[in-house]
Amino acid sequence: MLPRHTPLKVPLTVATAVALITLGVTLQPQAEPLTSRAAPQTMPQRSASVQDSETQRRVARARFYDAEVIPLITEVDALNRSAADRCLQRIDRTLQRYHAGVEPFVADMTSLSTRLGVLKRMPGGWWTSDGRVEAYVQEKFESHLFSEATLLDDISTALLQFRRDVDANQTLMLTRVQAALTTSDLPGVQLEQHDAFFRELSTDLGRYAAGQGTTSVENMLGALVLGEVGAFAARSVVAGLLVRFAPSVAISSAAGASATVGASATGAGGGSVGGPVGAVVGFGAGLAIGLVIDWWMTERFETELTGQMHVYLNDLEATLISGGASPVDATTNEATGVAARPRIGLQDALPNLCGQLRDAYRDRFYQQIVDGESL
Repeated sequence: MLPRHTPLKVPLTVATAVALITLGVTLQPQAEPLTSRAAPQTMPQRSASVQDSETQRRVARARFYDAEVIPLITEVDALNRSAADRCLQRIDRTLQRYHAGVEPFVADMTSLSTRLGVLKRMPGGWWTSDGRVEAYVQEKFESHLFSEATLLDDISTALLQFRRDVDANQTLMLTRVQAALTTSDLPGVQLEQHDAFFRELSTDLGRYAAGQGTTSVENMLGALVLGEVGAFAARSVVAGLLVRFAPSVAISSAAGASATVGASATGAGGGSVGGPVGAVVGFGAGLAIGLVIDWWMTERFETELTGQMHVYLNDLEATLISGGASPVDATTNEATGVAARPRIGLQDALPNLCGQLRDAYRDRFYQQIVDGESL
């Protein structure tokens, strides 16, 4: 029985081996496509991970900007506006000092010695037209009120102090932002140094001015605050303001024709500094000369000269502060139907500049910190 069943072992073994080999060959091609299909899925995952990491860093920088930088900019903006207010107060005190010189000037002009001095110079002055009477009166005007150099220095000094205040505020702001960055978890963010940072800020401010159509006075104030030639820029601002000065309707109507002629003649060419500042000083002295012609031999001379000198100084203040007519002149213009002059002066230009600086601070810090210009 057993010998007949023994030959079956070999065929069964071979069949089993063939079946296993066939199964392996059949399964092998299926494994490879699975592997090849799974492999490409890893690349998008890496790309998405990089994008998520960059987004997280930008969000962290934006949070730092909102939490640390914006409050500092708000604080510095308030400090700059306070500096602008102090600048206006300094100019107001200067002009009040000029007003205080009117009475001594009138007293000098009505004194016997001055009357004799004018009478002595009148014949020769009229004969030769050498301006000796005008020079005599202008010297007294400058000794009691102000000269061209005094007016220019007084207003420039107030503006230069504003520049120093703003520079100190900006420097403190930059220092505090840099200190906050050193303690933050924002690797790679580093602000530009002071000079480079504010040089770029000056460029940004120029773009704001061009985009908003700001006046030449505001442009010059921007150059004053962020430029390198502060004294020259301050004098340019003063000249830019005073070029708008003109005799008000109140002076022209109250003073006689001779006063207007005398004021115009002296104001047009008086002074060593010249330009708008010289014209303003020359007009004040010329107004006094014109009143000498019209009123000197009457009892009204002292009253007329005092009143007109104060109106003149009010017009000077209006030109510097509001850039337009004084309140008295505005009332007269309304009554006579004359259009008021544009009111563009330091009381508007300084706050406008502060607003432009605030916007420039925001953009510059945003570019450096959030956009990552410094990375």
